[in-house]
This record gives sequence, structure tokens and C-alpha cells, in this order.
Amino acid sequence: MAQQRAVVVSDDGASWFLGGDPEEGHHPYEEDSDGDECRQALPHLLDEGWSVVSVTPGSGADDENSFWLVIIKK
Repeated sequence: MAQQRAVVVSDDGASWFLGGDPEEGHHPYEEDSDGDECRQALPHLLDEGWSVVSVTPGSGADDENSFWLVIIKK
């Protein structure tokens, strides 16, 4: 049976596990182009063989970032 997980992706390139995920709070980090650490859950999971099932766009928040909900499966 296929497993599914959900990841939130921000327009700044960061991505993290949705609340309730077994890896919530254990974000893989990489350095972004400025040398700052950036959460990279989605690339980490894609490297592990997960694939994207659907992408749902979200809206901006108070800081006007945009977010997408990405459902993946393995």
C-alpha cells in the first residue's frame, strides 16, 4: 500500500513537514544562496524516492509569503 505525506512549500524555497508527520520538527537543512540555513523537507523526500501526487496553492500570510501544500507518495 502506498504511503502519503504532506509538505508545505514557501515561495522563499523553504519546505517543511506538515504538522503530525513523524518527522515534524526534524527538518533537513541546506544552505541557501545567501549562506543561511533553509528547511528542505521536499528535496529530502524526493531524493528518498517519494513522488508528487498533487499541489494545492495557498495564499499569502501577514508577511505576504505564498505557500503550497504538496502531497507526495511512495
